[in-house]
Amino acid sequence: MELRHLRYFLAVAEELHFGRAAEHLHIVQPALSKQIAALEKELGVRLLERTKRRVELTDAGRAFLEDARNVLAQADLAADRARSAGRGERGVLVVGFIPPALNSVLPPALSRYRDEHPGVRLVLRELTNRAAVDGVLYGRIHISFVRVPFDDHGLCCEPVYEEPVVLALPSDHPLALLDAVPLSALRDEAFVMIPRAQEPELHDYYIALCQEAGFSPQIVHEVSATLVGVGLVASGVGVAFVPSSTRVMARTGVAYRPLRDPTPRFRMAAVWRREVDPLLKSFLCTRPWSVPADGKVRHLTAAAV
Repeated sequence: MELRHLRYFLAVAEELHFGRAAEHLHIVQPALSKQIAALEKELGVRLLERTKRRVELTDAGRAFLEDARNVLAQADLAADRARSAGRGERGVLVVGFIPPALNSVLPPALSRYRDEHPGVRLVLRELTNRAAVDGVLYGRIHISFVRVPFDDHGLCCEPVYEEPVVLALPSDHPLALLDAVPLSALRDEAFVMIPRAQEPELHDYYIALCQEAGFSPQIVHEVSATLVGVGLVASGVGVAFVPSSTRVMARTGVAYRPLRDPTPRFRMAAVWRREVDPLLKSFLCTRPWSVPADGKVRHLTAAAV
């Protein structure tokens, strides 16, 4: 028994007329009659009573009709699901990200993608920058939103977001009275910073900023996450460099001030493997993120699908 036999039977059962059913199926009537007869022979029962004037379902035919409809509906559903998966409209998309992405590019990007691909389940993994890149590199994550620059290992990379780095400091700190804080004014400050072992590129970037301003920062506490660092700033432990978007996390006792001379930047990119499956392709075709307007991170390799 094949699905086409069920479709032939269903057409005859609904029309109760071989000629009209054959026309609907775009086959000749003798061929249709032959296929129905073969189906009845395989089942060992008569499904249809035929006379010169009419065609009627037998009791066996009526019982078989309901199940035939269910089987065909399930087959059609399976085919639709397979096609949807092939187009990247179904499945599980794993997205890695560093915490600053959650305050900036990630929520609008995922909201837009979910609106356009409701059949895809999103799995989000908050990671360090290195772990987010490694997750993509070793195939555990489809795409990650990470800070740049980094060692890309030949991965595809596209800039998605850029913002200033600002200073988080206790709200009663004298520098909080300034509209913008010169980097050189931080010479004698105690710093809360991400450890180099966890985020070497970010740590080295902040150290280099201070050295260019003529001093080496006094690091009094190292933290594993920006949110923890902001909490320590609120308690008066020190000051911290944070992405501007951190200001959405309003915290009593913390003030955020722009930096100048120079104004440091925090740059983020989407990164993925060159081997693109349908699910990732659908995400990349949507491009549900904001491309920087000033183009300051165009030195990265922009890859398209």
